[in-house]
Amino acid sequence: MAKYSSSPDSYVYPGTDVLINKEGIKDAATLCIAESNSYLFASAALKAHPVKGNFDFNHLQQIHQRLFGDLYEWAGQARTVDISKGTSRFANHQYIEQSARQLLRQLQDENYLRDQQADTISERAAHYLGELNAIHPFRDGNGRATRHFIGQLVKEAGYAIQWENISQQQMTDAAILSFHGDVSELASLIKDNLKALTVRK
Repeated sequence: MAKYSSSPDSYVYPGTDVLINKEGIKDAATLCIAESNSYLFASAALKAHPVKGNFDFNHLQQIHQRLFGDLYEWAGQARTVDISKGTSRFANHQYIEQSARQLLRQLQDENYLRDQQADTISERAAHYLGELNAIHPFRDGNGRATRHFIGQLVKEAGYAIQWENISQQQMTDAAILSFHGDVSELASLIKDNLKALTVRK
């Protein structure tokens, strides 16, 4: 489903806000169901067989492609239109790749959050999640793809984020705050739902 304001928008069927899709579905409700079903299957497959990458932009693109590629031709590709949601206007499409690559390059300097305690991991994971939300690199599916990305990052650091315990409204409220520079609520949500996978010294 097209949930954002964008004009002009080559991603939707003319005269509608329905995203052009491989199934040719032009009814919004039907596409919503099809996308949900496709995502559930792809998400489970991705968890079972994660993307092998370096937590760079290409890694995030592969995750997005795996999650949404069965339904959308543009899955995994940086959007080519500018979009906004409510009062939040996301990064200009011309600077998406540059901004995302520059941001995620910092992860290497932080050793991908490994050997860190829960507080630090929560704070830094929230930082990257918030920044990726502000960039919003894809036409749709950004939140789901970035949660998989951050979840895999944190898992390789020895923790699991229990996203299922966080409501959509909680995520939305925290994302809005992070968009305006305050990631404290996002960090708190992550910390409250962070589970150690191994005994840490």
